[in-house]
Amino acid sequence: MKQKISPWFTRFAISTAITLLIITFVSDAFFHFGFFDRTKLSFIDRDFATRGPLPIPQDSLGVVLVTFSDQTDNSLPEHFPYPRSYYAHAIQNLNRAGVRAIGIDLTFELADKKGAAEDKALFNAIRRYKDVVVAGKTDIRSDEASIRRQNEDFHSIFYSADSSVGIVYVPNDQDGIYRRYWPLAKVPGEERYIPTFAFALYNKYLNLPSTTTCKDTTGAFFIGSHRIPKYDDVSMLINYVGPAQQTYRKIDFADILDDKTFKTKEELQLGVDINTFDDPDIGWLQTGILKNKIVIIGPAFPESKDIFPVSIAKPEHPDENLMYGMEIHANALQTLLSGDFIVALPLKERVLIVWLFSLLTFLVVSVLKHLKWKRSYLLEVAAVLFIGIEIYAVLYFSHYFFAAHRLLMPVVSPIAAVLANYVGSAVYQYLTERKQKVMIKGMFSQYLNPTVVDELIAHPEKLRLGGERRELTVLFSDIAGFTTFSEKLPPEELVLVLNEYLSAMTEIVFNNDGTLDKYEGDAVMAFWGAPVELDNNALHACNAALEMQERLVAIREKWKGEGKPDVYVRIGLNTGEMVVGNMGGTGRFDYTVIGDSVNLGSRLEGANKQYGTYIMASERTRDMVEDFFIFRELDLLIVKGKTKPIKVFELVGKKSDSVDRQKLDAIEEYAKGLALYRQKRFEEAIGQFRKALSVNPDDQPSKIYIERSQLYLAAPPPDDWNGVFVLKTK
Repeated sequence: MKQKISPWFTRFAISTAITLLIITFVSDAFFHFGFFDRTKLSFIDRDFATRGPLPIPQDSLGVVLVTFSDQTDNSLPEHFPYPRSYYAHAIQNLNRAGVRAIGIDLTFELADKKGAAEDKALFNAIRRYKDVVVAGKTDIRSDEASIRRQNEDFHSIFYSADSSVGIVYVPNDQDGIYRRYWPLAKVPGEERYIPTFAFALYNKYLNLPSTTTCKDTTGAFFIGSHRIPKYDDVSMLINYVGPAQQTYRKIDFADILDDKTFKTKEELQLGVDINTFDDPDIGWLQTGILKNKIVIIGPAFPESKDIFPVSIAKPEHPDENLMYGMEIHANALQTLLSGDFIVALPLKERVLIVWLFSLLTFLVVSVLKHLKWKRSYLLEVAAVLFIGIEIYAVLYFSHYFFAAHRLLMPVVSPIAAVLANYVGSAVYQYLTERKQKVMIKGMFSQYLNPTVVDELIAHPEKLRLGGERRELTVLFSDIAGFTTFSEKLPPEELVLVLNEYLSAMTEIVFNNDGTLDKYEGDAVMAFWGAPVELDNNALHACNAALEMQERLVAIREKWKGEGKPDVYVRIGLNTGEMVVGNMGGTGRFDYTVIGDSVNLGSRLEGANKQYGTYIMASERTRDMVEDFFIFRELDLLIVKGKTKPIKVFELVGKKSDSVDRQKLDAIEEYAKGLALYRQKRFEEAIGQFRKALSVNPDDQPSKIYIERSQLYLAAPPPDDWNGVFVLKTK
């Protein structure tokens, strides 16, 4: 019983430890590391995108926007920036329409250039109606210093009219998106605070004194009895109603001004009063739309540079998420008016969710990995599917609770917990099985290639004497003139030289993901594609063949200095269907390949001798890699023991490498000669092959075809001759 309980207790402890790491470094429960802040913020945007615009009719919203645009400039006698008397006139008309408060999203730092009368008109309107908030700002400050101004007016010459200034600064997050809203700002150099723009307008709405600031408590701000949940220590989340330009009712500033006492350009030009504000039939005053609304006046044209990226975008254009500043203030204010706050889940609940997902993931995945089944890959698929379902559930419920209950659920930390516990479970399973794997490796490593051993550890069912049929690429290599080579060295030195050569060749095979089959004296046999499948086994084999020839250049140089004979190696490559598996007796077996395709590879290695080449490949091998390597056709060949001709090619080099230009030119002339030879135009073919030799005098295939062409000129071939050459030797 104790043995059964102990592993499960270990799993529980590991899962709990992972939970602690997640809540520390991802949830930032104890310290703010900020490693995943941007990712967390992006999921807020995803929640808004999934929720979409709130289904609230425009006229049911508490905020109306009065905007400046190019159309405004075309309608008014004066151009932007407008005379202050325009704003005074707008305040008067809006109060006639019964608005609750008016916010002007502009800072008036300097006197109006058009004269003191303009400023006086606006000053008197603010003082008279006491429902106006103008934009203000505080000076830049840091921990080291702050600027304290005498007679602080927050950069508004109208502050003294009613003390109704709202700070318009809105903080953006580290990714540049505007999601949060501060309720208040600190007065530089003083222990005093001032409300921000939306909160100053909310004061007007609640009939509170202009300088009222919210009370800061744990988890929330309070304005009177109105509770505003915190997102962090200093801000709330803006619950955006909908995307820019589509959500709030917008009225042109000129239409608010255009009453019977004001003349627009159109009215002056036409000589007819339009009076879009107080016309008894169509005027905004008569519609009642403005009654009890909070109106924000501000710029809505790109030149104002008052446009920022926000969390919500147009559903049909997810990348269009820019919003004018006045709309951001409007959304913050609407959040306050509706009480429809977005609330972040408390830390305790977030920790509980992370722990539950951690424990569930670790236990379920551990159980699946512990099961023994012939189709073990299906268990892994089931584990991954379970992880996918968990992640989907996290995302689904995050979107659901956000849309239905304005609850901001944790997303990154539960997903991190799921993934970390999946990995943790895999590591645990690996460690528990390690002893068994070490035992298997100890039993078979002395007999099999390390790659094969690893494959057998992963798939013990492959330990059978039978095999399977696969398309693989086989490589045979042999030292040219080995008998002569060996006679030049004493036996002891010959063994050392062979070991050095074979070690170098084996290293290249392994580096190119090959399986070493066997050594036969100086010969090396290797293959690619088993036991581990490769995307293109011929590609790896060709790379290995070229690297072998490159390494031999260095070996020859080294041996030349040591007084040893030159070594040249011929290589044959073939790709085809072969039988691969563990073959032998019950007491001893080898992992090897057999079949006609294997034999052909061996024949091609020997055929190099006929053409003076060093790497010969079959047509199938060439077809699989011709996009990566340079080949030249050598012949239509019938190898010994076969009756069907095959095309054979010389592997010249990689297309990505700089192959000798002289050699490429010779090959080009050679190819023209081969085409003439196949057409029985032997005299012309000889001339073409001689051109190839004039470029590269050492081109042995050109010499061979000159010799054959001369023979056919003396004794022409029969009419049904197809250019096939029969190889008599192995």
